[in-house]
Amino acid sequence: MNVGDSLDAPQVDMPITPVPVDCMPSVLAAGRVAPVVTINYHGGTAWDVCDINLARTALTDPRLSKDIELTPDWMRIPGDILGSLPSAEVARVMLMSDGPEHARIRQAHTRIFTPRNTEKWAIRLAPLAAELLDELTGEAAEGNAEVNLVERYTDLIPLGFLCEMLGLPPEMHAELKRVTNAILYSPDQAMRAGGVGALAGAIVGWASDPSPLHEGVITGLLKDVQNDVITMDEVVTWTLSLVMAGYETTASLIAATILEALRKPAGQRPKSEAEINTWIEETLRIHPPATHATWRFATEDLDIGGYFIPKGAPVQINIAAVNRCPHGELADDFDPSTSLGHLSFGLGHHYCLGAALARVEAKIALSTFLSRFPDARLSDTTEVAWQSEWMNRRIRVLPVVLAGPDAAQPDHGRRDRQTDAVAEAGGTQ
Repeated sequence: MNVGDSLDAPQVDMPITPVPVDCMPSVLAAGRVAPVVTINYHGGTAWDVCDINLARTALTDPRLSKDIELTPDWMRIPGDILGSLPSAEVARVMLMSDGPEHARIRQAHTRIFTPRNTEKWAIRLAPLAAELLDELTGEAAEGNAEVNLVERYTDLIPLGFLCEMLGLPPEMHAELKRVTNAILYSPDQAMRAGGVGALAGAIVGWASDPSPLHEGVITGLLKDVQNDVITMDEVVTWTLSLVMAGYETTASLIAATILEALRKPAGQRPKSEAEINTWIEETLRIHPPATHATWRFATEDLDIGGYFIPKGAPVQINIAAVNRCPHGELADDFDPSTSLGHLSFGLGHHYCLGAALARVEAKIALSTFLSRFPDARLSDTTEVAWQSEWMNRRIRVLPVVLAGPDAAQPDHGRRDRQTDAVAEAGGTQ
């Protein structure tokens, strides 16, 4: 079809500011309206691709660029992702770059996310998970204690791990969590923008005086500055990007993975490594932490699936919808045995560089929890609570009653065995 013969995409409503409810029904409903829809985004128009075949095309089409210089001025809203990034002249991030600049930035990040580093980090994850569960076993021994597992476990694993990876000491963890929550989930635009400024300011402080830091990613990037490989502005911008991409999305995946396990009777929960791996993949399909991929911009007039997208248009891919759309009646069923696949980590040269690490974190978090609390269950009195908007989604309350024979006391022998198992597996999937 010629572009001149293309259809105008229908408009749908989409929740574009964070609310303390689950927006997934609205996000999925958009995918049932048409393969491509439009959204009123802060007074402008954004196009949303909702069909899996069109999504594969859009994710790899060079005419849909991620170059931040193509961002229209009306989209640079303080506190939102594009408004939080500096201009291209100051620093680019891997997320919003293309061509040679993207290749340069991705190569620099690849030196961080090496298989060797992933293996090293995986070995540390098992004792970190066990330490957190040790704190819960005493409460469980006193009775069937109910806890919000998000606050006590699923948030703390990626937060603690990310801080260790960056080289931040433990006293900085709570502040990092507070600021990140404000940036992603505060409905107040000014508070979100203030959170971005506070986090960027903190990173500037760490870069200027790294003495409080342990050896980690930040100190490694600072060495690259000394060797004239990257700039100080890139240290700040890239660290900010790693924090936003590496903590909240992984925490969301871990919580959703455990939620789906606790929805099943104890005997139907995953046990073997293969079962746990497929469980995580199905969670990524049903509960993608980022329900939409990040922005792209049309470099020319396009026809996608028979729908017209004008030059300069901001385009999103509705990952939540495309993960479910090709499977008919099976689309909404959580069933790890079907191996339906997903696009939750993207496709092409912008495929998520931290995908392997996120899978390792979820694998260890799930297996360690189910091993320690095999009879844990969801609360009968407190409901699971979500927090979301059209791009991000997480569980904020995961009410779990801890139970089971292993809850009486920590099993440090188990922790050692889990650490050994991860080391033997090489931290890979």
